[in-house]
Amino acid sequence: MDELSYQKLRSIEQRERQSPNLVNIGPNFYKRAFQYIQNLEKRLEEEQIKNASSRKVVVIADELRNTKRIWESIIERREKKIIQAALSAVRGGSSPPSSLTNQERKFYDKVVAILKENRKAIFEGKEESDVKKGVIIRILKDIPHFVGKNMKKYSLKKEDVITSPEDMANILIKRGVAEKVTMM
Repeated sequence: MDELSYQKLRSIEQRERQSPNLVNIGPNFYKRAFQYIQNLEKRLEEEQIKNASSRKVVVIADELRNTKRIWESIIERREKKIIQAALSAVRGGSSPPSSLTNQERKFYDKVVAILKENRKAIFEGKEESDVKKGVIIRILKDIPHFVGKNMKKYSLKKEDVITSPEDMANILIKRGVAEKVTMM
């Protein structure tokens, strides 16, 4: 696929907003968008070195800020659609949505597994105290091996979605390496 631009990202965001289904963004969209943002950051830095008060610095800074906002909007819309699709699959057995990236497919599979685990516990009549309590979090960065308070060994990779004990989830969230997943 050709290189991303602000206009292409904006177009993807608009299509994602208008469509109830996932829009085909290509398998390497997230990597390409990240590289585009990195290139903008590099251009901004270079221009600031040349002349920090130039009009070009203001234009690039605006483009960078707007690009990040659009990228985040695309990610959040797609996450919501993926979570809704996972919920639908667990309830009625529909197949995974088309146009998932590889990263999104892993996320979808993990959400489906968590939902199935929860439903199984409920339908087996387990009390809340019998069900593993925890917070569903998405890992934002690779985390080296560590031992949790419960003495379990953990090895977490970026984009993993897990149910974590609340205290451990809070620590990971505070450190900026995880975010809470909310089901809508």
